[in-house]
Amino acid sequence: MNEKFEELTKRMMHFNSNYDVAFSYVHNLGGTQAIIDQPDKDKVCRFCGKQYPEVKFKKKAHAISEMLGNKEFVLKSECDTCNSFFGRKLEDDFGKYLGLGRTLSQIFGKDGVPSYKSRDGKCRIDYTDKGLVIQATEDNESIIMRKDHIIFHAVRDSYTPIAVYKSLVKMALSLIPYEQIPHFEDTIDWLKEESHLNSIHNMDNYTYLIERYVPGPHPMQLRVFGFIRKDESILVPYYQFLLEFTNYSFQIMVPCKKKDTKLVGGHEIEFVSIPGTDEIAEFIPIPGTYKKVNVSFGEASNKIKNMRGKEKVKDEPLEPIYLGFLDSQLNEGNGETIDEVFEKEGIALKKRLRNNDSLSKE
Repeated sequence: MNEKFEELTKRMMHFNSNYDVAFSYVHNLGGTQAIIDQPDKDKVCRFCGKQYPEVKFKKKAHAISEMLGNKEFVLKSECDTCNSFFGRKLEDDFGKYLGLGRTLSQIFGKDGVPSYKSRDGKCRIDYTDKGLVIQATEDNESIIMRKDHIIFHAVRDSYTPIAVYKSLVKMALSLIPYEQIPHFEDTIDWLKEESHLNSIHNMDNYTYLIERYVPGPHPMQLRVFGFIRKDESILVPYYQFLLEFTNYSFQIMVPCKKKDTKLVGGHEIEFVSIPGTDEIAEFIPIPGTYKKVNVSFGEASNKIKNMRGKEKVKDEPLEPIYLGFLDSQLNEGNGETIDEVFEKEGIALKKRLRNNDSLSKE
């Protein structure tokens, strides 16, 4: 039997034996897929417990961040106050963490596919109806052009690791069935703290992230899965969450101290932490839909990261990103201005890279 198939089968058996599927949503089914908590009662926010009219529910609360391309998953029981807080405190860090990936994967957020500009100002990338338009100076070090692919070297915008993790936890708690919410009161209080540094809740032993990158053109639909432990006798985390979109997959353990008491010894979740290190003994990747996609573009990467950091991470280099293409056109100026090149190519793009003397279009 193939070694990879054996490993995949083992993981499938692990989750089938230990977890029930709490929910599974697939994007692009058409229309709104609303998460409604208590249809027989007036609106009550699942994050602060306040009820209309004390709090308002005018904004469309996306259960999965709209910047990931979500137009369908809507949470009816998130008040405007909590919605604004989570957007300001958590979602911005997640966007900065993804950075260039949102542009190259062509993820349509609230305002379309976001543009990217390198930190040194020598490269910018914009999505247009003609494809990706890349403007770069001759001395830029962010882009290496090859015959059938481009290699991108980039640096992340400053982000706070714990805020990225919390952003995923917030999505997980937006989708879990409402009857489960009372188990997560400590987790919600922790999410809503103004300061990451001065938290009264210690969730550091949960804050691991399995991050996967799946190469290829849009290999995955936006999907979300929630897995709840089958019973109290099993020594696995109570709730695990899996998010997939375009080329990315993120899996987390969601903090649930009320249900994970048997896993806690002092301040350590024993089956996860390896004493004296930042490594973990067992955090098993959930078999995702990416295993079913065409692997002709390469194997999916699989990394476990510790996201407990509460200080901003600055100047973190990304691993090189390879973007293959079937067709590209390089314009090196030849005495033409960028405006003239854009007009000739029919590119409706007003954004310019200052002092740019070259432009490529994929």
